[in-house]
Amino acid sequence: MALKLRQIEAFRAVMREGSMVRASTVLAITQPAVSYLIGSLESAVGFALFRREKGKLVPTPEAHQLIDEVDRLYEGVDEVEAVARLIANHQRAVLRILLTPALSTGACVQAIGRYAALHPGIRLDIDTAHRATILRRLLSGHADLAVLSLPVETDRIVATSVFESDLVCVLPAHHEPPRPDTIAPDDLAGCPLIGLKPSGVIRPIVDRWFSAAGVKPRFDIEVRDAWTAIELVRGGVGAAIVGRISVPPFGGEPLHVLPLAPAERIEIGIVSPASLPVHRTVGALADFLRAQIQLKPCAGSSSTCRKAAAPPG
Repeated sequence: MALKLRQIEAFRAVMREGSMVRASTVLAITQPAVSYLIGSLESAVGFALFRREKGKLVPTPEAHQLIDEVDRLYEGVDEVEAVARLIANHQRAVLRILLTPALSTGACVQAIGRYAALHPGIRLDIDTAHRATILRRLLSGHADLAVLSLPVETDRIVATSVFESDLVCVLPAHHEPPRPDTIAPDDLAGCPLIGLKPSGVIRPIVDRWFSAAGVKPRFDIEVRDAWTAIELVRGGVGAAIVGRISVPPFGGEPLHVLPLAPAERIEIGIVSPASLPVHRTVGALADFLRAQIQLKPCAGSSSTCRKAAAPPG
């Protein structure tokens, strides 16, 4: 016995509609085609499904038994369709996301939260780690994607650019900058600096920025992440150059936050393992972050500033 899906569709339509004419309309085929499908199904199963009584089509007891199984089959199909719709709307995805400490506060993580709120069925597992750990976890299959500064150092990672962040100099509140709008390498000559470690993306850019101006920076302290550098600045240790996206948007003592002159910036992107197919939710999240994150300069740059990244309203 080899039943065909089209035969079952025709049988279910006749049972639901009560006639082959109405079933043909539902199936968008001719009435003779419906009659043929029912006849071929009866031949395949070996018993009659309908009989004529006073011009009406009457299901046999066997047909009633069979329709129960058919309906259960279609309930399963309906469930598959429902799951497919959830997947299409990113509501069945489970994403393991890694962020560098510099991106774990402020505009970036807030935008990820807004994306999750718009897709209530999505499950997010968000963790913070340093760059080398992030790449190692991605390549070992322990995370689906990460948000970090580009470029990455391996061709085993696929990177999608999302937004750019200007580099800014963060100064303690008591340190009055030499000019109100920007800061140049000469302004930091001899100033104690908290430097990010050379293994990251920002430090080589900062070194070139100073070198082009013929200034030798004085890095009294080196740290691994921007958050630590900013907290040391807040404590009055010195100045630091970080991405604007890293400057916390709330709390603590105010800081002077000034863009570099000449300007420098870093690129932030979403990265995922090249060995695995890119989850469609990854692309959707990248598009959402790209549209949501708008890094804005501090208003009233001649005064201290409490936040450097403002999410769109």
